[in-house]
Amino acid sequence: MGIAVLVVYGLLLGFILLFSLGQLHLTVAYLRQKGRPAEPEPPLPVLPWVTVQLPVFNERHVVERLIDRVCAFDWPLDRLEVQVLDDSDDETVDLAAARCALWRERGVDIVHLRRGERTGYKAGALAFGTARAKGELIAIFDADFLPDADFLRRTVPWFADPGIGMVQTR
Repeated sequence: MGIAVLVVYGLLLGFILLFSLGQLHLTVAYLRQKGRPAEPEPPLPVLPWVTVQLPVFNERHVVERLIDRVCAFDWPLDRLEVQVLDDSDDETVDLAAARCALWRERGVDIVHLRRGERTGYKAGALAFGTARAKGELIAIFDADFLPDADFLRRTVPWFADPGIGMVQTR
């Protein structure tokens, strides 16, 4: 019995060692890139349509500033759609609707989308909006995040590389 345990232990230890050696390339790649700033692809010749999704639920204290910040993006208005995905059941609904109307009058393609029920919560709201999105790319911002005006200008060029399917920032 003792020999069998040692054999199993040795096999498992060998597997862990092989797995660790297989991951060594990640450490080497990290050390090579450490300290070197990442440079995106050059600006795209044709800017893609971008849909910005803002899922909100009872965010009355921040929804207006979030909408204002996103609608002030440095991005052509004929290539930008903003979706306010509002599942709120408080005064956020009225605040968001009024702010969307204001920006729509200023020429922004912005929609205030509401669902009958909160099926799937945030993920359900995002799926609901995605089914109606016009954009080739989708940017999602939580209500507590205020992106800089040049956010799309800095992130969208990464998609010039066909191997890139998603970009995450903080």
